[in-house]
Amino acid sequence: MRDETSYRTIAPYYDWIMAHVDYDAWGRYLTRLWKKGGVDPRAVLELAAGTCPFSRRDVFPPAAQVVYTDLSPFMLSRAPILSPDLRVAANALALPFKGPFDLCLMIYDAFNYLMEEKDATRCLREAYRVLRPGGLFLFDVTTAANSKRHFDQAVDFGEMEGCTYYRESHFDREARVQGNDFVFFVDAGQGLFRKVKESHQQRIYAVGTLKAMAREAGFEVEGVYEGFTFRPARETSERIHFMLRRPA
Repeated sequence: MRDETSYRTIAPYYDWIMAHVDYDAWGRYLTRLWKKGGVDPRAVLELAAGTCPFSRRDVFPPAAQVVYTDLSPFMLSRAPILSPDLRVAANALALPFKGPFDLCLMIYDAFNYLMEEKDATRCLREAYRVLRPGGLFLFDVTTAANSKRHFDQAVDFGEMEGCTYYRESHFDREARVQGNDFVFFVDAGQGLFRKVKESHQQRIYAVGTLKAMAREAGFEVEGVYEGFTFRPARETSERIHFMLRRPA
C-alpha cells in the first residue's frame, strides 16, 4: 500500500518517465466506456490522479466539475490546476467527500497498489458511497500476464537534465506481487549526485476476486473488458477494465 510519502522522489520526473503513455487514447476509451454505461457526467471524481494528466486534455464534458485526488501531495503539486478546490490530497480508503458524483475513475492500474483485499474492498465501498444512484466507477488493473511478459526480471533506465534513473522490475508469481525498484541519481551540484531509492509494489488480483469484492461493496458489475476494447477479459489480457454501477 502506498502512503503519503510515496512518489516523493519520483514526482518531479514522473511525467517524463511516463511520456510514452497516450493519455489522449486513454481519454477517448474512457469516454466510450461511460457513454456505453449511459452516463453524461457533470460531477467527476478521479482517484489516484497523480499529476492529473486529464486536466491538460479535453476528456470530460465542458460543463463537468472534476475533482482530482491523490494520496501523494508531491504528485498533486506537479499538476497544472489553478483552483486548489479541484486538487485534493486524499486517501481513497477514507474520502473527504459526500458526493454525489456521476462518475468515479481510478486509472492506469492504480487499483493494484491496494495490496490487501480489505483495503481494496474499502476503496470500492468509498467509491460506492460517493456515487449517485446509477453512477459509474471505472477502474483498471494490470495482470499476471502483463507482469510475466514485460515486468519480470526487467531493467529500464533513462536520463534527463539533473537526474538519471534505473528501474528493476520483478514478479513474485506465488505471492502475486509486482515489484518495481527505482534508483535515482539526482544532481546535487558541484559535480556531486545524490542517490535516492523508491520501491513500489502492486497486488495482481484475479478477476473473480475483484468481481466478488465489487458485488460485496454493493456494485453491479456491468463490464469486465480486455484492455481498451469491449471484448470480455481473458487470462491472457494484459490490462483489464472494470465498469461498476451503483444500482439506481
